Amino acid sequence: MELEQEDLENSDKLKVEVSEDFDFNDSQNMIQFKIVYWGPGESGKTTNFFRLREKFDLLKLTRGYSIETTEGRTLWEDSLYLLFKFALHDVRFNIICHVVTCTGQERFLSTREYVLDGADGIIFIADSDPDKIEQNKRSFRELVSFAKPKHIPYLIQLNKRDLKDVISVKEFKVSLGLPLQETYPDGTSVVYPAEAIQGKNVIECFKDLMLLVIFNYFKE
Repeated sequence: MELEQEDLENSDKLKVEVSEDFDFNDSQNMIQFKIVYWGPGESGKTTNFFRLREKFDLLKLTRGYSIETTEGRTLWEDSLYLLFKFALHDVRFNIICHVVTCTGQERFLSTREYVLDGADGIIFIADSDPDKIEQNKRSFRELVSFAKPKHIPYLIQLNKRDLKDVISVKEFKVSLGLPLQETYPDGTSVVYPAEAIQGKNVIECFKDLMLLVIFNYFKE
């Protein structure tokens, strides 16, 4: 099924529902997506993962798991399946969303290619600490080199805005070569300032990416 351009522009007709009413018998209207959280080490990918798991507790298909090192850092990946509904006009689609995180530790670089395999959308989690700007830039370049050739949509979350002496959003955009305006023409933010520990902008960023992923799917 292909969306017309008018459908894509009129986003009020498109809606991702947080609903427990999931029909496993409706295989014709069932879609599965994979969302990957990417970013430098200790930027807050796993914290985002936990906030999603808490927010959508009643919508979990699995309990999810997290594989960590003895220091509590992600060794392999965090993984969770969530259930949603997507409404296009009068047709409702059942969505199974596989949420995973990539380890940000550079010594485990080889594992990221496996985790990214089959990704439909990516959320880049950057660190607001000015001392982490080079790590942010390296990780973002790596993401772009993977996502752009495959036309995978991604959004950027600037996490840890609750810390002292954080990098300004403008300076962050300049360092990554991002547009300076607040939003893109489709309404998504160029950067989502976030406080993942408190859950600020975690769900908003995730839902906006889901809409981009859905648009991308129906355009193909």
